[in-house]
Amino acid sequence: MRIVSMAAIAGMLCVSQSALAAVKLVNRDSTSHDVLIKCSSTTDGSVGASSTRDLGNGPCTVTVKKTGSSATASGNDSLIIKDGKISK
Repeated sequence: MRIVSMAAIAGMLCVSQSALAAVKLVNRDSTSHDVLIKCSSTTDGSVGASSTRDLGNGPCTVTVKKTGSSATASGNDSLIIKDGKISK
């Protein structure tokens, strides 16, 4: 019983650490933005006005389609969109 409990706790810690290390995409604009997200694969996506989106462990490169602005982050870094431009 104790071995099962220890394994369960270890598994939860691994999941928790992964979630904490996620790259975040933060949109500080009052409008949504269409973005191109390249982490382990490339996907089209969007981020709503004044919202935050978890992207994964990274490294991730995000490009704001309207402006062509691009930035890369990894680990627990955040990418911030402000005035249509993205920065780390």
